[in-house]
Order: sequence, then structure tokens, then C-alpha cells
Amino acid sequence: MVGSEHRRGLLLTSLGVAAIIPDATFVRLVDASSMTNAMWRTGLLGISLGVFLAARYRGDLLGVLRSLGGWGVVASVLSGSGTVLFVVAVDRAPVSNVLLILALSPFWAAVWTKAFAGVTVARRTLLSMPFALVGVTVAVGGTSGGLLSDGNLFALCCSIGLSANLTIIRTNKHLDMVPTTACGGFLACLTLALAGTDAALSGEDFVLLLVLGLIILPVAMALITLGGRLLPSPETALLLLGETALSPLFAAWVVGEAISGRALVGGCLVLGVLVVHAAIGLKELSAIEGPLPAR
Repeated sequence: MVGSEHRRGLLLTSLGVAAIIPDATFVRLVDASSMTNAMWRTGLLGISLGVFLAARYRGDLLGVLRSLGGWGVVASVLSGSGTVLFVVAVDRAPVSNVLLILALSPFWAAVWTKAFAGVTVARRTLLSMPFALVGVTVAVGGTSGGLLSDGNLFALCCSIGLSANLTIIRTNKHLDMVPTTACGGFLACLTLALAGTDAALSGEDFVLLLVLGLIILPVAMALITLGGRLLPSPETALLLLGETALSPLFAAWVVGEAISGRALVGGCLVLGVLVVHAAIGLKELSAIEGPLPAR
């Protein structure tokens, strides 16, 4: 049962990561300001997931929302603010920088998991963390503004919030936390609207945001949230490194954003950590389950 749950979590999360790879590129393609981008992005995400949840739960949706309790509120705030922070970070720093800083999520996830959930972090996760940190430092340290540029700091805050949210999802795996993503989208959109964010968009930007907010983001976020219920949060965060490795390449191909040599070296190191970590995890899982019975 445990092995089956773990494999299902790996599959769902991996599919979610694959779906979200174009995300940063779409942010780059939109000409509107980062706040306008974030307002439309979060609002459309909330609408699309809201429709899905209404169709799924029908009259029981209100009860599902109530069952989430205080942690549901916290997760909603983290989800909504994380979306805004990501857009602002990508607007102010290279895609490769932002995603490599997000790759630090396993560090923070391990801290949250140990401190607040009392769960022992897998040794393979602890051993992989220093190598991921080195990879990020190599990639980001030589860029304009250095490690403490505005875009990098926004990405760091996003990384810390993402890992906290993953930990909440994991420790409440008996609950469907997908509604928190929808609520977070509505909350962020409303906050930006009340702050006076300009909602004007060009026709091209509107089409891009429709695809992003109604298709890419809801599919990716739903899969990652569902998969995160079945995996330790540090492991989920490590799987998200797949976006770190592939999204900058996608951005370079579509919008021609240059990738520095340092970013390539650091990205390759981070991707290598992901591959080794996943391979060891699957090997340990196979050893626990033992050989399949003969038919």
C-alpha cells in the first residue's frame, strides 16, 4: 500500500512538473506589468479551479472548504502570495536564476518537516541538499546584482513559502488541499485589485494569460497538490527541480533569453542531484517492497 501510494505521488507530481515548464516563459511573453500579470493569472487560476471543484463536489463543496480549517487558510495565503512573488521575480531576474533559487525548496521543506511535523528527513535528501545549494550559488552568484538582487530576493521568499505549503499539504494528506490553490488565487487577485492594479491588457496578452490561467496553471497546480499529499514535502520539492532544469531551456528556445555558462554548470549540478536522489529513492522503495510474487 505504501509503495503504491508513493508511486502514485511520484507520477502525479512529475506530470504536474511537466505541465508547469512553460509557466515562466509565458510570464516573459506577457508585456503587461508584473502586478497586472499576477492579478489576471491568480484570478483565472481561481476561476478555473473553482469550476472544477464545483463540478467535482457539487453541494458538498462548502463542507470541503470548512473541513480545511486553519491550515487551509494558511495554505491559501501561501499559495496566492507565492504566485505573485513568482511573477515579480521572473519580471526582475533571469528565468534560470529564479528557478534555481526555487530549487532551494528542499532545504526549507526539510526544516519545516522536522520542526513542525516531527518527521525524520530521509538521509538521501539531507545528503543531496549541499550539492543543490552549491549548484544554485554557482549559477546565481555571478549575475548582475549578485545574490541579493531584488529578483533573487523575491524568488527566495517564493521558495520558502512554497516549501511551507508543501509541508502543510503533506501533513494534511487526509484532506483535499486543491481548494486552497483556488482560494489563494481569488485572495491574491482581490488584494491586487483593491491595491489599484491596472487591469488593462492587449489582445495578445489576454490570450496568453487565458492559456496560462485556464489550462497550464490549474492542471499543473492540481497535479502537484494531489501528488504532494502522497510524498514527503522535501521529496516533492526535489521533484520540482525538473522545472528548474528544463524551464530556462524552454525560455531560451521561445524568447531567446541567454543562459550563462555559470547557469548551465549550476543547472546541470542541480539536475544531477535530482536524478541521483530519485534513483536512490526508487531503489530503497523496491528493497522495502521486495520482489513481486510469481504468477
